[in-house]
Amino acid sequence: MKPHSLIAIAVLGVGLGAQTQDPSAPGPLPVTNTQYKFESVQIPQIAYPVDIWATVWHPEDLSGAPYPLLVFLHGNHGICRQVGTSSDFATSLTPPFCPAGFTQTQNHLGYDYVASRLAGYGYIIVSINANAINTRPNGNSERGRLVQEHLRYWAIWNSSEGGFPFNKTFSGKVNLRNVGLMGHSRGGEGVRAAYNFNRREGSPFGIRAVLEVGPVDFGRLNTTSPNPLFNVDGVPFSVILPACDADVSDNQGMRVYDRARVIRETSTAPKSQIYIYAANHNFYNSQWAPEDSLFRCIDFPILTVRPPQEQIGLVYMMGFFRNYIGGEDFRNLFTGDSTPPESVGVPIAQSYQESSNDILLIDDFSARRAPDVNSAGGSNLTTNVDVRACAGSICNTPAPGAWFNDPATFAGKISWPLDTKDTPTLTMRLAEGGEGQDVSKMMMVAFRVAAQFSTLNPVLPASQNFSVRLLDASGKTSTSVAAADARPIPYPTGWGYRRSMLRTMRLPLESFKGVDLTSIAAIQFVFDKTPQGAIFLTDVHLSPR
Repeated sequence: MKPHSLIAIAVLGVGLGAQTQDPSAPGPLPVTNTQYKFESVQIPQIAYPVDIWATVWHPEDLSGAPYPLLVFLHGNHGICRQVGTSSDFATSLTPPFCPAGFTQTQNHLGYDYVASRLAGYGYIIVSINANAINTRPNGNSERGRLVQEHLRYWAIWNSSEGGFPFNKTFSGKVNLRNVGLMGHSRGGEGVRAAYNFNRREGSPFGIRAVLEVGPVDFGRLNTTSPNPLFNVDGVPFSVILPACDADVSDNQGMRVYDRARVIRETSTAPKSQIYIYAANHNFYNSQWAPEDSLFRCIDFPILTVRPPQEQIGLVYMMGFFRNYIGGEDFRNLFTGDSTPPESVGVPIAQSYQESSNDILLIDDFSARRAPDVNSAGGSNLTTNVDVRACAGSICNTPAPGAWFNDPATFAGKISWPLDTKDTPTLTMRLAEGGEGQDVSKMMMVAFRVAAQFSTLNPVLPASQNFSVRLLDASGKTSTSVAAADARPIPYPTGWGYRRSMLRTMRLPLESFKGVDLTSIAAIQFVFDKTPQGAIFLTDVHLSPR
């Protein structure tokens, strides 16, 4: 862990002073595990038989029930393992049968390291085996149907009559109105599908939070067999993105987060994205070998042993469910308002947004009536700075730079030159005509930002930076707050591509001194920290939390 801690300081800066409590310690309750398996079951809306197979972790003593139910779903991986090795492949035989000399890969046991600890805090965790789907193209809708079927079985086992094979062991012990889902890789889109199917069926199960790890987004890409577009809204959602992912190397989960954060109709909960430097795709599942022992990440070393990455998984998976399902406070893991626990050991770049219904959006560069009109309806004024709205491939920086955000995500492509007489500024007025707005009940000035892959930016390990200040209607200017003193602006890196990862900067409103917060007229970006630069900027807003 120590070498990666040193890398974090050298490459990405020191970070915030405070530190988030570590949620990953073993829980206080003794735990045990069991499993269930019903072979070759034909369930509705899956065209082929599947196994209803899972491992279950839960407190030994169930007297404190009912306990929340967490459902984990693995992704696409070989289902047949050569005996005595870790070599897996997907058989061409009718799944899930394997030829002589091979056994079924226990893909669902890959999250035992998380489930066994979470159970100690009073959760029942079910990790589903989806091997019968793994051998087939895509199958993410089918993964969602499989999750729903497992939940229906749990409704039987939770009933007063119970059912085989548990009899009444779990009768009344499961809180099916407080369910959390976690999916890894194709399992990510699988649990996203399950969330949508559950809602379409009248929400028979209370799915309260969804977490995805290195997920795919085939519904948006539309490059595989037909797959609906699935989103998560209305409940807390987070996506963990391994920066050195050599499997889902374009970090498709970025697109899922982009969409989740802006859905207004039912978006009543925060959304977050955790970009984890040095992490790869497979080490989050203890059954999976690394993608390639020789692969590298641009400008950055990769975790080559499993334990440090599993520790990262423990922190963020346990923190997510203990916060959003269990009601404990690990929120800063996702807001980035304090540094991650020391046990994380590698740099993190987070994106975070409260419900789009609650924030005051100033500009996301998508709703301009003219080039100088922002999302709030006010004008954008510039001095010696070039601002161009972009989306999709138009945002791409020169090769090997790449923009992998959702095509509907807009940003300001901003640059400022060297040796200018006047300090470059971008001023965003909060209303037409420059009238003041009462923002005194807000807590944060927030925006997403990333460095472009550009010769205008400092060479690593230096970081880009600039100042932010507020202007009130009387003409007063607040004290300046440096954007990147606490959280470094991400420089493009990644496996195979230099990704411009938009990080959310959250600056406490109370830091802006000397202005009337009941009459704020504008937010101003002052590019005074480096002589030149090129960034992406979007989602400029005021947040109530």
